[in-house]
Amino acid sequence: MSDYDECTDSLVDPAVLLGLQAELGGDASIVTTFVKNYVELLPWRVARLHQSLVNLDMEDAMDAVLSLKTSSHMVGAVCIERLAAELEVSMKLLPGGDHLMQLSPQLEEIDRFVFGTICELGSPLS
Repeated sequence: MSDYDECTDSLVDPAVLLGLQAELGGDASIVTTFVKNYVELLPWRVARLHQSLVNLDMEDAMDAVLSLKTSSHMVGAVCIERLAAELEVSMKLLPGGDHLMQLSPQLEEIDRFVFGTICELGSPLS
C-alpha cells in the first residue's frame, strides 16, 4: 500500500489552475495550452528520471526531479508533485550517484499516477 493511496480520488487540484487563470486575466486558452504542454512532456520527464537512475547520473536525476516537481506544482498535479518532492529528498540523502538505483521503487510510485494525472488534466477548466 502506498502512502499516496489518497491520491487516487483526486490527482489534480483544480483550484491551482483556476488561480493561474485568474492571474492571467481570465484567459483560459493560455492555461489550456500550458496544461497541454505539461501533459505532453510528463511521460518524457518521467522517462528522463528513469534513464538518469539507470545511468547513475545524479546531476541529471536532480535536474529531472526538480523539473517534474516544479511543473507539477504549476498545474496542480498534487500527487506527482509530492512524490517528486519525496524523491528529491531521498536523492539528497544518498551517499552518491552510485546508489541511485535504490530509488527505483519511489520512481515506480510516480509511474502509478502518470496516466491518471493526464486523464484528470484532459479537461482542465471544464
